[in-house]
Amino acid sequence: MGKIQFDLLERDGRYLSSPKGISMNPMIVQGRDAVLIEKLKEKPKRYDLVVYARNENLGVIHRVIHAKDNEYIICGDNCWQLEYVKPEQIKGIVTEYCRKGKWHTVDNLPYKIYVHIWVDLLFIKRPLFYVRDKIKRKLRRTSGR
Repeated sequence: MGKIQFDLLERDGRYLSSPKGISMNPMIVQGRDAVLIEKLKEKPKRYDLVVYARNENLGVIHRVIHAKDNEYIICGDNCWQLEYVKPEQIKGIVTEYCRKGKWHTVDNLPYKIYVHIWVDLLFIKRPLFYVRDKIKRKLRRTSGR
């Protein structure tokens, strides 16, 4: 998502996106899944999947871990690094997603269970993913890539 998509979101109030990257795996897989992003109507809260502007030309979809007055702590489902985002950086919220060709809302029960497990067990996920990424980096160095 970039500046053009931010403009469409501002103008139309919603935007259909096919996210790129691996930061939201396993929920959103590049080249397979899509999301419907809507303009914010209220302040995001814990567990919400938001789009924030990392810079003027790059939008990133990650999950809210903690919502504070002047800052949001967010993280991708496939990431261990926490990001600190100002409220004005958040441009939209994912309200629906298409997974394996079928559309779902973020209000359905399986999604809510997934989100709670993924976020509530972050204290376990973060060190495991940190070690996973260190091992991957070491293997890439030794394989010459």
